[in-house]
Amino acid sequence: MCGISAVFKYTRVSDLDRERLHKMNREMKYRGPDDEGIWTDDRCGLAQTRLSIIGLDNGHQPIFNEDNSLVLVCNGEIYNYKELILQLESMGHVLNTQSDCECIVHLYEEYGISCVEHLRGMFAFCLYDTKKGLMFCARDRVGEKTLYYAQIQCGLVFSTELKAIVKYYIDKPQINARLLAENIRFGYPIELKHTYIEQVNRLQPGEYAIVDRRGLEVHSYWNRYCLPQFEGSKQEAKDEILRLMRQSVSNCLQSDVPVAVLLSGGIDSSAIAHFARETGKEIHCISAGYKGQFDCDERSVAKKFSQKEGVIYHEVELDADDYKDIFDEFVNYLDEPVADIASIAQWALYKKAKKLGFTVLLGGLGGDELFYGYPLHNRCGEALRVRYKLDSTHSRMEWLKTFVMNLRLMDPHRRMRLDNRWPVDWVYPSYCKFAESSSLEVEGREYRFSELNVNFNYPYDSDINTVYDLQFSRFMTTQCLYLADRLGMGNSVELRSPFVDYKLVEFVSSLPIKMKFFPTKPKQFIKEILTDIIPQEILYGPKRGFTPPGEFIQKLCGNYTYHNIRGNYRFFNSILADKVVDNVLTK
Repeated sequence: MCGISAVFKYTRVSDLDRERLHKMNREMKYRGPDDEGIWTDDRCGLAQTRLSIIGLDNGHQPIFNEDNSLVLVCNGEIYNYKELILQLESMGHVLNTQSDCECIVHLYEEYGISCVEHLRGMFAFCLYDTKKGLMFCARDRVGEKTLYYAQIQCGLVFSTELKAIVKYYIDKPQINARLLAENIRFGYPIELKHTYIEQVNRLQPGEYAIVDRRGLEVHSYWNRYCLPQFEGSKQEAKDEILRLMRQSVSNCLQSDVPVAVLLSGGIDSSAIAHFARETGKEIHCISAGYKGQFDCDERSVAKKFSQKEGVIYHEVELDADDYKDIFDEFVNYLDEPVADIASIAQWALYKKAKKLGFTVLLGGLGGDELFYGYPLHNRCGEALRVRYKLDSTHSRMEWLKTFVMNLRLMDPHRRMRLDNRWPVDWVYPSYCKFAESSSLEVEGREYRFSELNVNFNYPYDSDINTVYDLQFSRFMTTQCLYLADRLGMGNSVELRSPFVDYKLVEFVSSLPIKMKFFPTKPKQFIKEILTDIIPQEILYGPKRGFTPPGEFIQKLCGNYTYHNIRGNYRFFNSILADKVVDNVLTK
């Protein structure tokens, strides 16, 4: 795990470029405090700062092939590297390091850009082919690792972090006011390619880029619905999911440094802890709660489950009185205004996990998005289906029958309507109050938030799959996985998420909707799969987010003074966005 940067020039890599690569490494030193390396020639420069996880003593980057014609920097973990190495050695390749990432350069020798199809893991890499004068960059299928890029004078620059590009390669960064407003409204980006900094784009999940003298080409190499629809029995589907989950957890346990499971007391983390214990390794679990009595504290459930499973239990207590200092600290490691009030607790948890001696943490991100775990979004999917059916029904009697049968979806207390707007959530009322009186000045022009269109409408023929495709590609990737990376790496800790293994995602996506989705029973399918593995009180207990006590968030917002935004109303998303923008533009 690390931070990487790369520059490609159509003219010539200069001494200034080399100096900037060194500075970009230093900018992300917390991502890789163990080692760093830089390589350049006349056309390309690659830089990497390393957190040693696998191959502690012999995993230096950049990594080369046998004749040094290929050069690689990679951020992430290749979980199937052992089987790939055996395959490559049988083909005659000689590997020079113990790094899991070295397999990439040799796979490229064999398969070219199709090498990404052989990789199972989380990664973002930049590979330079000196013979072809070509740079090849790629991001993992689900998007656990980030990779940003920008067109610069006479070339392109790539980096793990947006702020490194802005600081060293963008002379006059320009804010896209609408995309900034979108981040504040939803708490995460809906737009996947463009960022709130006009000059900087994201390489999207499952994409690769090729850069040579002709310029930049970006292509997609993965679609989660790439498998044909599953035609086996429900039991066969359950058995295959269990096999893939066990395999994914085992893969995520590969490490030469201490590993722990983040155990919340919920379904997903409990399943991971169980499958980890099944491997026969010594398993540590960490559970966290807040000082005082709060409903979201599940330490007692987690401790009881740990004792049942026979894993080593660690407990940390978070003090919400420290949130002001924690907020000021962790926001420095964000370069996009991605807001989640639980992120303050996440930062404190990762920091304490590092002090306990753990460098790798396994968590349950992705389980809700894969197995329909959000009641609000489940009702939304049903409402969209009913709306489409009503609009396409020509018989008045059939229309009335459909309408009456689905009156429950229009119960105002359930906060759902038969329209195509993004589900109203707790953020929306706060954003509306904020937008009424707030503005942002960009390049001498004032943008009033109330005049910026940040609404999102589902396509007309949407259904539950549309809803969860958006949850999977936006909320999970641009908020959950982004924050796991930024907050973890801010503490030099690597977060791994077994539920987003692409083989598991592909298989679940191939199942018929009637097999895996129950409108009024969130996560029913995975509950059935785990029924003999996880205790009933966990499977069917109330769903609780790791949300901090509200009064502390209100106090934090009330004491904040805007730097870039003009306005009087403050809520968590707006103050975080203001502070992130200030950090990116001024540091």
